[in-house]
Amino acid sequence: MEIRTRFAPSPSGFLHVGGARTALFNYLYARANGGKFILRIEDTDQDRSTESSFQTILESMKWLGMNWDEGPEVGGENGPYKQSERLEIYKKFTEELIEKKHAYRCFCTTEELEIKKKQADAMGIPYVYDGLHANMTDREIQEKLDAGIPYTVRFKVPHKTVIVDDLIQGKVKFDAKLIGDFIIVKSDGFPSYNYAVVIDDHLMKISHVIRGVGHLSNTPRQILISEALGFDLPVFAHVSEIVGLDGKKLSKRAGATSILAFRDLGYTSECMVNYMALLGWTSEDSQEYLPNSRSAEIFDVARCSKSPSTFDVFRKMKEEEKETVNLTSLSTEDLAAYLNPKSKLNWLSNKYIRDAEIHDLTERIHPFLKDVKEIPEDIKKPGNPTLISMLDSIRVYLDRLSQAPPYLVEFFKNDISIEDEEARNIATSGNAGLVIQKFYALLSESSPVTGDDYKAMMDQTGKETSEKGKNLYMPIRVATTGKSHGLELPILFPLLGKDKLLNRIRQIATEINLIF
Repeated sequence: MEIRTRFAPSPSGFLHVGGARTALFNYLYARANGGKFILRIEDTDQDRSTESSFQTILESMKWLGMNWDEGPEVGGENGPYKQSERLEIYKKFTEELIEKKHAYRCFCTTEELEIKKKQADAMGIPYVYDGLHANMTDREIQEKLDAGIPYTVRFKVPHKTVIVDDLIQGKVKFDAKLIGDFIIVKSDGFPSYNYAVVIDDHLMKISHVIRGVGHLSNTPRQILISEALGFDLPVFAHVSEIVGLDGKKLSKRAGATSILAFRDLGYTSECMVNYMALLGWTSEDSQEYLPNSRSAEIFDVARCSKSPSTFDVFRKMKEEEKETVNLTSLSTEDLAAYLNPKSKLNWLSNKYIRDAEIHDLTERIHPFLKDVKEIPEDIKKPGNPTLISMLDSIRVYLDRLSQAPPYLVEFFKNDISIEDEEARNIATSGNAGLVIQKFYALLSESSPVTGDDYKAMMDQTGKETSEKGKNLYMPIRVATTGKSHGLELPILFPLLGKDKLLNRIRQIATEINLIF
């Protein structure tokens, strides 16, 4: 059997982590088994579907590298791949279901149904449609049709136990009589989700339906429709839900942000794919760092967990933030303030950045440098030798590509000053002045080139001032950068050079009234 999986998003918003994880698992399973991955757009909700959302979904999928074998922009023998273009296909199956008495027209108004629902609520029982129009005569139906009364089409649910044999969740039983006759075609002629998806999956020869566990409750309806139409069932696999650090389901206020936001924050697509693959799945050897598309070679949906997976990218919200902060509406800069610095995504991202081919890294980092005025334009060009040297020196410090500019700007600063009160205290406390004076003197008298040369000079400063550790290195750092943190000094100093370092020290010395 050929493995054929699909991702079927609704174009009513951006592609968020939950949807992207579903797409990824389908993509990886198809690739790992030499199968086909299909992209299908479920746009039957015409009030919410938009062209901009459709384009955003395509852009997100392309950025993640999840190239589909059939679907929009690619085509295929099982199209169209937008549900709104498949209405005639659904109509044929609807007529068949009505003819075989598996479905019927329902002329109930919205107001009538709402009254029935309120009555059920008042009695404290679940609302189940009572099948009022299930047994109308042909004459009664025709009279209502002739009168132009709007109608929906409902599926006639048999009273039976439906068993979902799920690859991840195991066998799950549902009592069909608690479902009630449900709508498969809305009054506007568009099919419901549960109806269209069954027909599409059958005609597109989908072998495995891999989706979030939230869809498990939809599955008995889909099985009943499949049985009524004589379709073979696909293999179902419902993956665990994703929760935040607070243990709650992701929401707009707690992490359900656009996938493209992570691109703009400076994470690479390979890193994001690696991270999402670990949200509910583990490799057989328990490895977490899976570069070079290794997950596409070894992914097995049967190794997915039932337990919720934790999306740890964003820190826990403070109480005062929970009701006011909507992560989906924040700018990239503001969103960065809510990142969890100790997330697994950051750990993976740092490894990807450190292991990246350096010329490729200069290409990827270019979007984050193009508007930085402090860096000369010729240096920004991908492949520039100076940029390569600098990036190679700082990459170990980067969890995101967007963190690079402040480090790189440091190399081009001619004028500096003390950044904050912490740095000022470091430069003016204890023997800091003596350390700065001695380092300046040694630097003036020598010609250091390598990081080891500068390290030896700092060690000599320590011997002559009887200082070591932070009392030695921190005053030198502030005197040469104006900051209390940053790159390791033996890495920074060779890139700045002797003359720039001497000039910087003189500026800081003037600021703190230190005389050489």
